[in-house]
Amino acid sequence: MLQTDGGPEFKGLFAQQARTYCERHRIARPYKKNEQAYIESFNRTLCKEYLGWGTYRVEDLPRLIPEVYTLLDRYHYHRPHLGLVPMRPPLTAPSAQEDRLSDIYGE
Repeated sequence: MLQTDGGPEFKGLFAQQARTYCERHRIARPYKKNEQAYIESFNRTLCKEYLGWGTYRVEDLPRLIPEVYTLLDRYHYHRPHLGLVPMRPPLTAPSAQEDRLSDIYGE
């Protein structure tokens, strides 16, 4: 499932292409701030920690796209996440989680 807001950029050709990659395209309900909270949080982190708050032009895309791919790799695989008791995602394999739980609960 792909969830977007109701913006015009997510209609027409985008909606047609989305069907190629996912079973369902859900449009978030307007004025329900929690529906998109996770993506707003990610976008804030992306701007705050990596790209800055500037405005970018179309001619900046060739420079920005490889940069964003690098940043996404760092965000998903190398950046510590507090929700993972600050561990990086690859370190949270099931065996690592099981070991941590046995340390906590003594099992």
